[in-house]
Amino acid sequence: QYASEFIKHLNSGLDEDCDLEIVPSDVSHSVCAKLFTDEEDDQGDGHEDLDSPISDADLLETLVDQVMSDARTSTSDFVDKLPSALGELHPQLGIYEVLKMGGERKRAIAAMTSVMYLVQDDYTSFVASQQSNKLSEELWASMQRFVSWAQVTRESIAAVLVFLAIRAIGKAQPFLSAMQRDEQTPEDVVLTLMSNFRRKVPSCWLLSGQGNYLVERALEVHRVFNFAQFLQGENTPRHVGILQSIIREEGQEVLRFYLLSLVGVICGLRGAESMRGSLFLDQANGAMLMAGITVLQGLETSSPCGIYWSYIAERAAVLHLPFETLENIAFARLACLTRARKTDVVVLQTEWRRLNRPDRETLTRHFVADGISSLAFSFSFLPAYLANAQRNRAVGFHRALLVLVELIDILRSDGYAEKIGAQMLCVNLQDLADFTAKVESAGAFMVVHVHSTIVRRRDSLDFVVSARHKQHSSQTNWSDDPTSELNALIRRIDRRLGGVSKQVERLQGGSRRSLKYY
Repeated sequence: QYASEFIKHLNSGLDEDCDLEIVPSDVSHSVCAKLFTDEEDDQGDGHEDLDSPISDADLLETLVDQVMSDARTSTSDFVDKLPSALGELHPQLGIYEVLKMGGERKRAIAAMTSVMYLVQDDYTSFVASQQSNKLSEELWASMQRFVSWAQVTRESIAAVLVFLAIRAIGKAQPFLSAMQRDEQTPEDVVLTLMSNFRRKVPSCWLLSGQGNYLVERALEVHRVFNFAQFLQGENTPRHVGILQSIIREEGQEVLRFYLLSLVGVICGLRGAESMRGSLFLDQANGAMLMAGITVLQGLETSSPCGIYWSYIAERAAVLHLPFETLENIAFARLACLTRARKTDVVVLQTEWRRLNRPDRETLTRHFVADGISSLAFSFSFLPAYLANAQRNRAVGFHRALLVLVELIDILRSDGYAEKIGAQMLCVNLQDLADFTAKVESAGAFMVVHVHSTIVRRRDSLDFVVSARHKQHSSQTNWSDDPTSELNALIRRIDRRLGGVSKQVERLQGGSRRSLKYY
């Protein structure tokens, strides 16, 4: 009856002979359902085809019961319920499948099952897909102590499941492209969807106010402090200070929820390969994870620099690296950035020693800068850049370090930090990392900084390789024009002369001290 009256109201110009007293049930259902959708649909957001199926609150409660149960849960039963409980994960109609992000859907599911195994203390299921370097029972016991510290509740588990279901939607290019330039982060996308376009993330409707609050706070934390980047030495002590300020304001509950959620994300990183337990979190990765969690648990009592460098020192100890001089510390952070294991250290040390003293000093200064008392550049996608360089024979690790030195020199000499007025400057190297993976000429790679521009956002920078230079990336016998080669050469000579001047000053200072002593 309601649908009938509503249709009459909308179609007041219809012929009087049109009988709307009886409306077919499917039409009635669709009309009434339309009345309860978001206001966004009045205007349309241009992505109506990306709406996920409605999520099921009762089924989500059942999933939470399974996670919190003392009895071990059937993994297949848990996974089978997920697409109906959380509409984003639907295998045909969910947003991941529509956007052809099936790998992200699998990672989300693997993350959720890993969280279930952690909460239920199911070690056997957690390591089921690990064939070598299996997570040890000793390290598992440490992870169980973390779960106890996280103080999981039914409400927080429901929020974790929803967080894991919607987090990766922010990577979808249609949504990123629709965002304003200064807000093009995956976290900004998901927060915008939660606020204005909830049909895209229907699982949010299932949470309590506190549950939604935890998910939103976790996304906001991740936007300014990326835990995975911390584990790789990719961010700086300044980022730890930002996290510390947020937690002091929001409370420990937000920190516990954020870390538990990110542990789930990390556990599911190789979910596209296998959803049986956590393929990624083996002994080496698990040790790195727990080292990071342990230092962050001291966020209330320790300084940002103390927390950050304690973690780098722990990683250095695992790799048997010295940690006494500034150069030792810088090299240890570089080892973290390359995701090095013990077998990789000798090669890294050889490449490091190949650098001349001025270049090593530039990198040392960069890698030990904290962004608090000294200017620091935080390079996002730096691990990807270094990994791509190591895999590409035309580039290699040594050349990658040389180009990185050039980039640091450009940023410092051109005064970008002063222009923005920041002690820490975030620089996005994704374009450079992509170019490094594809370039087939060492010459083209070595002058990439000459053929690139640095684009300023609101408070960060993007390093953008020119389209013309990208076109040359497939040319094995590439040669630059003389002017560009000359500019690059002049920069290198200036930097080396600067290094020589510093050495002379040090020698003169030493001579004066010797004379004074005698």
